Amino acid sequence: MKILLNTVLLAVCLPLSAYYNPKMRNNFGANHAILRLNAGYYNNVYQLNQPVKEGASSAVPVSMMDNMRLSAEAMVMLNNRYGFSESVSRSRPKFLHAKAQYDGISKTTLLSAGYAHGLKCRAGFLFFGQVKGYFSLGAAAMINNDMSLPAEQRTTQMGARMGYNVYNRSSAFQFETYAFKNKMMVTAMAYKKLGENFLIQGGVEMNQPKFGLSALIGSCRLSATTQLYKNNLQSGVNMTVNF
Repeated sequence: MKILLNTVLLAVCLPLSAYYNPKMRNNFGANHAILRLNAGYYNNVYQLNQPVKEGASSAVPVSMMDNMRLSAEAMVMLNNRYGFSESVSRSRPKFLHAKAQYDGISKTTLLSAGYAHGLKCRAGFLFFGQVKGYFSLGAAAMINNDMSLPAEQRTTQMGARMGYNVYNRSSAFQFETYAFKNKMMVTAMAYKKLGENFLIQGGVEMNQPKFGLSALIGSCRLSATTQLYKNNLQSGVNMTVNF
């Protein structure tokens, strides 16, 4: 009888443990307080249809920062202060959300701050089934850091940001869009597990096609990716650390 009871408990608890996978939640979900730091380095591996103008010198990065993308994202829960639980039907978690992104390749910095809300209990998402996660809304600013431009062209634009992050035990999806007066930037990346600690990923990041592989290492995610930026095919590595 005891063996039968233990077998039943294991059969129930193991799927639940897989569904509430802490590695997937740390990398794609929320917590009572979380800080995500990301650093990526990219290099051109091939140029597509890039004409060489007579008398023009080839452009090369002047520093390592010109090939890097850096970001920091923070969330702090406002309610349920005595414990964190995702997708609670009566009192879903609510957060303050802030994010900063520096893109050395496009010479821009994105800043945003706003509100995030956990999804309802038993939320579903197309092709993913039942998921957990959160959506976020806020104000955004885009700063042009290109020092080669005249000062009057290095402007700051104000706009809005919307995000939608979901995951389950085998998949994840990240959607983020920044809307400004003359420009809209969209990120839509899907992730699918190939094993316990490896994922394949693909989609667009800031309007640029991107695909690659990721490895989950504790609370970190190491990615090797290839993307198309304007006429350049780029390869790179990313490290995301979650606190």
